[in-house]
Amino acid sequence: MNDEIITALRAAKEKLAQEAGFDMERLIANIQQEEKLSAMHGRVVLQPADAKPSGLGFQQIRFVNH
Repeated sequence: MNDEIITALRAAKEKLAQEAGFDMERLIANIQQEEKLSAMHGRVVLQPADAKPSGLGFQQIRFVNH
């Protein structure tokens, strides 16, 4: 990745944390509210992947007996 992209991401993360007073619950609530507003304006809000890791296939490939 480009250093400029990493710098911009870190700055955005810091700004969001500051706006929430570095309170994790408030940060999450702020982000959820922003997602609702974005959806109301017709923007696509992607949902997180399934929380259950399905790593069985990966583990079977990675740890196959040689």
